Amino acid sequence: MTEKVKNLIIRPPIVAVLGHVDHGKTSLLDFIRKTNFVAREAGGITQSIGAYEIIHNGKKITFIDTPGHEAFSKMRSRGAIAADLAILVVAADDGVKPQTKESIEILNSAKTPFVVAVNKIDKSNADIEKTINDLTANGVLLEGRGGNVSWQAISAKTGQGVDELLDLVLLAAEMENLTYNPDADAGGVIIEAKSDNRRGIVVSVIAENGILKIGDKIATFGAGGKIKILENFLGEKTAELRPSSPALIFGFENLPQVGEKFQCGESAAAPAADIISPIPRVQEIGVPAGGYFRIFNTILKADVSGSLEILSEIIKNTDFGNIKINILKESIGEITDGDVKDAVNSNAVIVAFKTKINKVAESFVKAQNIKIISSGIIYELIDLLKQEARLLEKPLPQAELEILKIFSSPKGKKQLIGGRVVTGVIKNNIRLKIVRENNEIGTGKISSLRRQKQTVNEVKTEEECGLMFESDILIKEGDHLLWM
Repeated sequence: MTEKVKNLIIRPPIVAVLGHVDHGKTSLLDFIRKTNFVAREAGGITQSIGAYEIIHNGKKITFIDTPGHEAFSKMRSRGAIAADLAILVVAADDGVKPQTKESIEILNSAKTPFVVAVNKIDKSNADIEKTINDLTANGVLLEGRGGNVSWQAISAKTGQGVDELLDLVLLAAEMENLTYNPDADAGGVIIEAKSDNRRGIVVSVIAENGILKIGDKIATFGAGGKIKILENFLGEKTAELRPSSPALIFGFENLPQVGEKFQCGESAAAPAADIISPIPRVQEIGVPAGGYFRIFNTILKADVSGSLEILSEIIKNTDFGNIKINILKESIGEITDGDVKDAVNSNAVIVAFKTKINKVAESFVKAQNIKIISSGIIYELIDLLKQEARLLEKPLPQAELEILKIFSSPKGKKQLIGGRVVTGVIKNNIRLKIVRENNEIGTGKISSLRRQKQTVNEVKTEEECGLMFESDILIKEGDHLLWM
């Protein structure tokens, strides 16, 4: 036992940055790293946990940048649990907000020591005293104000106070006496995991003990493999990495869950009982007694597993009125022809977050007329999904015709047009609604219906036809005619 104590080595602190959306967490790291990470974030909002290593006064600090938007509660929780210390960022012009309160609860629950950064002191409406009072009201007692929580007034924009803040972080790390055993098998936490078309499964980790080495066997609760390639957070290949250094690992045979603990060594050939399982997903919201839902089938795709889990959780906990979102399948990576086939077979919409469609699937989508809802900003994606779901709340048409071609210029109200019946049966002498880009713009009536140069009384699903259509609205290719 004495030998092990002698072998312990001081390691750098792993620091989480938490706070309310737009209070300046990423801007703070941006200044520290002297990079422009904010500009590369979709919508200016961090949407996945990233780990970054910096050097201050000759000492390393690893930062975990945790998202602040309310959609990312679970990610913030994981970030705090994986960290040794935290910086709670509070804007001096805004004070304590909902995610600030939640961050305080997470830090207290995880018993993670933290320092406070009162940010945006460069703004004309900054009120440090009010911000301190807000923190006090929420149980955060600062040094010099009746408590022992270290704090620093800063401007992430100008850099004022940032060096002093980092000094506080290093001082807090010394108080925690953070060490590791270089002779122990490496172990730590999964920060992110994704499947790359060229490189295979890519897993981002932070080791908390031991030394990560190429050739090591590695396992989590539900995944395993062997480290074939090891890269630092800059993407540079290396033979080994010591604790607190962010690392990219190539060699997992299947995807681990974000937030899982990992273990290296001979005992890591299969998932071990003492490796902590991932945080369970929130269960689906139950249907109220006597309630009625229309089912809306979806297939979820995302760039990485952490994003996918958060997207799934948000959808399950979002109120879509009387529409029940049924998630049939969840996976990461590009949208494939297999995903499109599943959508066709189940009449589902594909919901894609920060991922693209491959070329094979793209042609299949056009042929099968599959709907894909896509965005790189998660709350915009939810809004788009709500819009699509609202269409189901409207009465379904008995039949729908898509306009493919305009054959002649209108003579009075009469227009000769051609189309394909998307669903139902279109009949002669019926009145139809005209829909353009999902907006109803008017009505009209079929006065003549022809198929293969023959006059007919009706045209069925998937059949093409020509029709004389009477309307004050000038019909365009791509319009849809609905028989309600």
